[in-house]
Amino acid sequence: MEAAEKAAIALSKMQTEAGDVFKNYLAFTKTISEFGPIDHKTQEMILIACALMSQCEQCISIHVQNGAAAGLSREEILQAAMLAISMGGSPKMMYMRNVFEEIEDLFS
Repeated sequence: MEAAEKAAIALSKMQTEAGDVFKNYLAFTKTISEFGPIDHKTQEMILIACALMSQCEQCISIHVQNGAAAGLSREEILQAAMLAISMGGSPKMMYMRNVFEEIEDLFS
């Protein structure tokens, strides 16, 4: 099972098990994404870097896919990921495997 599929299962369970809490969390994140001047494409670049910094395989998968859907190029995705590495060092570099797997699927 791929990371994005695992994330979808977890999110589905959150809807069932933590209905209102999860619903309110989603509303909160939607409000943040609509606040201010940063366009969706740039937000996804930031989220790719944050996902690497958090070392969250499912988050990396989701945000690389979302970034590609928002129009990010392979090179933009890689640069966002590499910026996270520049801040987080070698431990973050180990998560580039997840980025490479996703962009290979999306851009090959």
